[in-house]
Amino acid sequence: MTTQRDALLARLRETDHMPVLIVGGGINGAGTFRDLSLQGVDCLLVERDDFCSGASRAPSRMIHGGLKYLETAEFRLVRESAQERNRLLANAPHYVHPLEMVIPIHTWFGGMRAAIAKLFRRPARVSQRGALLVKLGLTIYDIYGALNRVMPRHRMIRRGDVLSEIPDLDPDIRVAASYYDAWITSPERLTVELLLDGMAENDGSLALNHIAFDGIEDGRARLVDRLSGEVFHIGCDVMVNAAGAWIDRVNEGAGTNQRMMGGTKGSHLLLDMPALARTLTGRMLYFEVEGGRICLVSNFMGHVLLGSTDIPIEDPDTAICDDTEVEYLFDAFRRIFPGVPVGREDIFFSYSGVRPLPASDADDPGAVSRDHSMPELPPQGARAFPILSLVGGKWTTFRAFSAEVTDAVLSRLGRTRRARTEDRAIGGGAGLDRRAAGHETLARDIAKAHALPRDRAHVLVRRYGSRAGAIAAELGPEEAFLVHLPDLSRQEISAVIRTELVAHAEDFLFGRSTLFLERPLSHAAVSELAETMAALLDWDDQRRADELDRIVTRYRQFHRIDVTPGSPPHFEGSQP
Repeated sequence: MTTQRDALLARLRETDHMPVLIVGGGINGAGTFRDLSLQGVDCLLVERDDFCSGASRAPSRMIHGGLKYLETAEFRLVRESAQERNRLLANAPHYVHPLEMVIPIHTWFGGMRAAIAKLFRRPARVSQRGALLVKLGLTIYDIYGALNRVMPRHRMIRRGDVLSEIPDLDPDIRVAASYYDAWITSPERLTVELLLDGMAENDGSLALNHIAFDGIEDGRARLVDRLSGEVFHIGCDVMVNAAGAWIDRVNEGAGTNQRMMGGTKGSHLLLDMPALARTLTGRMLYFEVEGGRICLVSNFMGHVLLGSTDIPIEDPDTAICDDTEVEYLFDAFRRIFPGVPVGREDIFFSYSGVRPLPASDADDPGAVSRDHSMPELPPQGARAFPILSLVGGKWTTFRAFSAEVTDAVLSRLGRTRRARTEDRAIGGGAGLDRRAAGHETLARDIAKAHALPRDRAHVLVRRYGSRAGAIAAELGPEEAFLVHLPDLSRQEISAVIRTELVAHAEDFLFGRSTLFLERPLSHAAVSELAETMAALLDWDDQRRADELDRIVTRYRQFHRIDVTPGSPPHFEGSQP
């Protein structure tokens, strides 16, 4: 099978210059790639691993307006976040959905003095937020979310009412608050769809994964294909460093040692607790732990998602959810659900990412701004082009950040903007009504057009949005479903790997699907996936074995899950 990546590599071999080189295929790089491509600017984006493989693949799955940023008086960021949240609900309705947030509150007046001090930039830490403070914050939050309002305003809930709906909740609460933000089911796929959109809009743009930036050679960027070892030398007019927590390393490779990054690690656990997950359906609890830090717990695809930590880290390549964080998150869980037993045996997946925050000497990592900036490194020595480094930012505001970067690049190229992105749908969000009826109508039409069962069409719409029709067209009358992944077919896998830059079985599992979050996966399941892809891509036995080993190693090394043969998958240190 000839894949899209093969075709793009062939084009790269014939290229020696691109107006813009983007290093890093996370959400900020992908958003900038799409925006620049819409302006008719030819771009080359390279990612050393798979797309969306760093912090962009490890969020709390929230698309939020940044309620907590009110405490640090980052009002511009809150306003922008609330507006961008509403835009994502409209532009990516296949993956971004409204989510009720519930804040359990243990006091009426706590935190007011500290909040006032922080508002005036004085050192303080809110140890316990009371109902009055939360009410005030949510009122301001509603005001900032008024643009394109798509969700209800906040409300306060009496203690008895919230305990009747969530009976396992800490009975010592005084009251609860409810407001709406949003959640994203597949940030991995949305990132890839941004890149596909960019290439569809401008056939002069290229996005390639598993291509590493390896420094500057004779004034051009040296790029290495990590699959084959092939080397490319590409000149550019502007380089955008979107490498996230690795920004300093990329800049060092370009001959500059300026420190920009000071990231913090955020870890999450997925717990196989179906009873609690059912209670939490449609809600995320947003609650305090000791010291005023915020944690969250929600139903994510039938399981309980628990997060997150905020710990300074030097080497982003070493980020895992360690034992200290596991216990921290369990303590937080027991604080809000004191009567619900939880242990390592409940963990079926863990993940950790490093937030690309600016360098800071702040004692409290939570006090470091989540706003974005774009410091520029001017041309130096043999490097005749400037480098714009994308520092900070968060998932919710990627479009606005990308627009700022695009405008800065256009200015340096002497070009003007010709298209805007505020109301532009992303990937499978195009033509899709965000209401449930819109999804139902699309599924019905696909089922009829391609002679599919209605439930199968629903699965495709959930996975791909309006792109589901193109996938359905390739399935044929007799789908061959996998034995250990029974809702996935050989034909669906083939359609995805051919058109979505899949180079490894690991890319498909962790970057083009949500299978790894939907259930514990056995060795038999990941082995069958590797075998299916080997047959489709003509891998020999050694390549097939290597691909399977990559998946098993990733589970163990980065997610602390043992998926070796002979025992059910289990978290490191728990009994299978």
